[in-house]
Amino acid sequence: MYIHVTLPGFITRNAQPHPHSSGSHDSKTQPMPQNCCINLRESQDYAASAGGDFASAQAFSHYAPNIVIEPVHLDISLHFDDLAEETTRIKVITTFRHSRGELIESVNDRKSITLNGVAFEDLTVTTPGVSHAYDGEHLKLVWDTPFNAGEDRHVTVEYKVKAPIAGLYFSKPDSFPIGVKWAITDHETEKARYWLACVDFPTVRTTLTWHITAPAELTSLANGRLESEDVKDGFKTTHWKLDHRCPSYLICFAVGQLIEYDDGEVDGIPIKYYTAKGNDPQDLHRSFGRTPEMIKWLQKKIDYKFPWPKYYQIALPGIGGAMENISLVTWTDTLLIDETLATERKAWIETINIHEMAHTYFGDLLVIRFFEHAWLKESWATYIEACWVEDLGEADEYRYQMYLKARNYIFECGGYMRPIVCRKYDSSWDLFDSHTYPGGCWRLHMLRHLIGTSCFWRGVHRYVRDHAGKTVVTHDLQTALETESGVNLTRFFDQFIYSKGYPRLKGNYDYSRDSGNRVRITLSQQQQDDAAGIPLFAFPVDVEIVDDAGGRHVQTIMFDREARQVAVFFLPERRKPARVRVDPQGKVLHTLEMSADEEILENVAAGAEDVVSRMWAYAELVKIGTRGAIKKVGRLVAKEKFYGVKIKVAQSLAAARTAIAIDLLAELISAETDPQAMSSVVDAASGIRDPVIRDAVLKLLTRENLPAHGSALAVLGAQKNPDDLSYLLQVAKDDTKIGQHGIVRSSALMALGLHRSEEAFQYLLNRVGYRVEPLQSRPAAISALAGSADWQEKRFKNRAIEVITNLLRDPDRNVRISAVNALVSLDARGAQADIASVRSTIAANEHSWLDRRMASLRAGPGGEKAHREQIERLEERVRKLESRLAEKEAKEKEEEEKK
Repeated sequence: MYIHVTLPGFITRNAQPHPHSSGSHDSKTQPMPQNCCINLRESQDYAASAGGDFASAQAFSHYAPNIVIEPVHLDISLHFDDLAEETTRIKVITTFRHSRGELIESVNDRKSITLNGVAFEDLTVTTPGVSHAYDGEHLKLVWDTPFNAGEDRHVTVEYKVKAPIAGLYFSKPDSFPIGVKWAITDHETEKARYWLACVDFPTVRTTLTWHITAPAELTSLANGRLESEDVKDGFKTTHWKLDHRCPSYLICFAVGQLIEYDDGEVDGIPIKYYTAKGNDPQDLHRSFGRTPEMIKWLQKKIDYKFPWPKYYQIALPGIGGAMENISLVTWTDTLLIDETLATERKAWIETINIHEMAHTYFGDLLVIRFFEHAWLKESWATYIEACWVEDLGEADEYRYQMYLKARNYIFECGGYMRPIVCRKYDSSWDLFDSHTYPGGCWRLHMLRHLIGTSCFWRGVHRYVRDHAGKTVVTHDLQTALETESGVNLTRFFDQFIYSKGYPRLKGNYDYSRDSGNRVRITLSQQQQDDAAGIPLFAFPVDVEIVDDAGGRHVQTIMFDREARQVAVFFLPERRKPARVRVDPQGKVLHTLEMSADEEILENVAAGAEDVVSRMWAYAELVKIGTRGAIKKVGRLVAKEKFYGVKIKVAQSLAAARTAIAIDLLAELISAETDPQAMSSVVDAASGIRDPVIRDAVLKLLTRENLPAHGSALAVLGAQKNPDDLSYLLQVAKDDTKIGQHGIVRSSALMALGLHRSEEAFQYLLNRVGYRVEPLQSRPAAISALAGSADWQEKRFKNRAIEVITNLLRDPDRNVRISAVNALVSLDARGAQADIASVRSTIAANEHSWLDRRMASLRAGPGGEKAHREQIERLEERVRKLESRLAEKEAKEKEEEEKK
């Protein structure tokens, strides 16, 4: 399911009804619709909206339902007359079974079952001997006689669904490509119920047969293998069959005007890619072309034959990211890439591809019993991303991806902490956060290093083999790893899976030639908080010293129940330390607060084998902040080959905000040519208003086919220079510069919002209406308008609130969500009733998001605007002081040279 990533070049944040999602790349993202496996949404400030707690005071513990009478097969018939009507007639024949060997004592539990089904029209149950009651959300079936052990019974339910609020999504008149019709499903976590009568929890899994009837010119896809297609009277009925048991959230179909790219077969498994007619089929291959190679790699890695009869992937706007439905993986169409975007995003798209494919085993073949065990699929799929990169032999990329995953989890921990396995929550959707994705991924990585790589993978193979086709809980993984390794992992699981937090280390580096040529590294755990349930952790961590002759000295510090441990090295005579690294192989999830001598930091930045140590050294040099230290950073980073290190340097310089640091950041922006680094290096300057940054961005914008076009526009807008307004308006109005997926247009609109001028505000005020901007750019226009309105006089701000409030009733769900966030950011307390009305237009598992937004609005901004203005004034004063200091240092140096 969801992995947390972001799209380079986008600049909107806090847009989606999910409080815990965070990006695993360094740039921002445009708001995307719905939930799905790859989450494209930038992190929301959960701490601000929910007081820093994961669950509200009303949250309770959730448990899997009982299964006495169990649905085991669904025969689904769908009939579409015209997709534009957003209506389908549905017949579901469900096979129910009492699958237990013995009968339970309660007769009632053998006579009835309750299905989920929301807002069905004209519902009938036509099976004799079965009565039913339907309240608009639940369908209760009651048999006249109880089931016998092992008995099967069939029930037919017929109904109509029209414009459901979730689960089944139809194209809109302004969907891209314009006028192309389609419908597609997307169910994570509990959204199948909005069109399908079923038990909408992962505990229940069924085999499937499909009969999809639609106008003959349309293509129909579904889980399983194609059985037949029959054409009659202008309609085509497509038959699919899935013999594998499938939970409701992985049931999927799509129908519409589609194009296809056939990528052959792997071991007899057909591989095809689809999207809406009007797109370029080469974009499909550009995005998904490594799929056959990945299937071969994954089968070998897991030591288990690929179990599905086909592997199709389809990209349409109805999907909010990517979702691992069995044999029919769905993607948002914004993940299709043309030649320009491929220079920047291809590797990232491939990471998403392998993530979804990993769910073949972790989530699809082995299904979680209930949501508290979501890490058994999402953490695994996230870790498989890194393993794919590792096995490709890209060591720097592998370490960098693990660094990003740790960073995203730790960022979320700044808002709240929870155990990885957690039953108490407001919504199942809330569990799909950075604790589950990168947080759990790092727990798997630590387990691998704790028991050894070969034992780890043997344990994984056993886990998959023993539980294929079944539901799993966390203990199943623990048992498999213990069986293969002989290591008792109870303590590890108690600490890192069932408890909160992670090790926060404070280090002290000390070198003394007079004390036996000794290096002492002291590490202390800082995270312990008994009241919050955050323990001291037991774990090993390696410390390495490299001396000036290249000698390597390594010790392992063992934390057991201690808060503090020390490693002491005695170097050979006449040798001195040249480099220091803590956890050089990246085995332990932790943070480290430690510095070292400037010479040591310079050596690590220049020559450490791993990117994480180099990034640490650069960040510490920037913190030193002297002209000499910053010059060293500039000299060294000019030789740095890995893009991720350059991004980190840019971010460190931006955080420093001194004049000399900003000057170097501007140089990096002007000089950067690596498409993978460019957007993020530019984004680093997004909060800085300075003439040298403006000049660097203007220079960048003169390049042709600039990958970082969107980021550069946003940073330029943030400079608030009146001379740039005409250029920004020109780009915003130029229909030849909309960019694939509206990236450039969205960024130009956001840049106008950041400009804060009245003229830009008035332009944005007229761009948020229905079908004024491309659908993909409307959320950016709304966010930009809100950002600009907060800085206008009261009457203009009130007008913006009025316009945005009207958007709460817009036909497009993503626009409504963006409007909610915009109104909260504007402290529009008078719009509370209108915002509350959105509740009826979103799925129940998203209501907790809306509740938090409403709570945030009631709490108020706490003088946010005044606070920002004060920060900007202070930053301006610091820059001026730094400039004066730099001038003074230069003059003193000049006078010294004259002497």
